[in-house]
Amino acid sequence: MNAITIRNLSDEANRALEARAEQNGTTAEAEAERILTQALAVIASPSIQKPTPSEEGLIAAFQKLREKYPELEEIEFSRDQTPAWVD
Repeated sequence: MNAITIRNLSDEANRALEARAEQNGTTAEAEAERILTQALAVIASPSIQKPTPSEEGLIAAFQKLREKYPELEEIEFSRDQTPAWVD
C-alpha cells in the first residue's frame, strides 16, 4: 500500500475532513482515502456513466459557488434521489 503526506493542509480543511470522517464513522485517514478514491475513479474508469448536459451544468454551477465562497467547501451538494411523493 502506498502512503502520501499532505503538507500545509489548512485547519479549516482538516476540521472538515475530521467532521466528515466522524459522520461516516471512520478515521480522517480512511475518509481522505475514500475521497481520493472516489474522485479518481471517474478518471480511471471509463465505464462510469458520464453526467447529462443538465447535470454538467449543475456541477459547474456548484464548482463556481465553491470557488466564490470557499466556506461552502464543507457542504456536500448532491441531488436528493427520494421521490417527491409515494403512491
